[in-house]
Amino acid sequence: MINIDNALLRQLLLIERPWEVRQYRLDVRKRRCDVWIAQEPERGWFGRPKSAPVSETAVWQHLAIGQIRFHLHVNIPMGFDSKGIGWMGESGMPFTRALAARVFALFSEGISLQSVCGLLDLNLQDVWNYRFALDTGRAGGADFEAPTRPAVPVPAVSLAVPASVASAVPDITDPVWLRLLGGELKLDIKVLSLKLMLAKLRSQMDLIQDEEVRLMKLKELHRYFVKNERVLIHELNQLRLG
Repeated sequence: MINIDNALLRQLLLIERPWEVRQYRLDVRKRRCDVWIAQEPERGWFGRPKSAPVSETAVWQHLAIGQIRFHLHVNIPMGFDSKGIGWMGESGMPFTRALAARVFALFSEGISLQSVCGLLDLNLQDVWNYRFALDTGRAGGADFEAPTRPAVPVPAVSLAVPASVASAVPDITDPVWLRLLGGELKLDIKVLSLKLMLAKLRSQMDLIQDEEVRLMKLKELHRYFVKNERVLIHELNQLRLG
């Protein structure tokens, strides 16, 4: 059994007072460390701890350290506002805000569910649940900047077009994409996969209010056109006319 000082573990996880690590359980074989966290107890006369407030326990997976995955069991007082605390997460979500920011960044670059799981060593079901929450408007985008750690390698995917070939796909900043997603711009679509994709994205946009997630959806549509430009000539001719 490897022993780690609780105070050192609190520093490694970037947990600040009045929060403290109460205990942990490390399983080296499974590369998993469960950590129990709570606020330091208030003390009254003669240093005696006061009765603890009513609380609930939430469990989130946090950023890994090396090859060890961390799962935080946080004892949260009722009514406590955890907004902005990176090692906590949103209610019902599988990841802390710091880890969710990493996952969201990969989704925004068009990385698939399976690749996200491989890059960050995450459970497929947890990643799917988080993605579903984004798609149905139950989770927001990356509103937390994760602390600096070694960057996660992202597969190099070049969308550049050779200089000799001019792309017919409008730039992602062109307002035409918002008009298309919002249903304001109607296209005569001959490609079935585009019809299905637009129907899915438009239904999701009706539910999503977070601007970062809406931008992710716009990028998803733009990448589809870039990837399938050769078979979307009929649609792109209409798109350029706006």
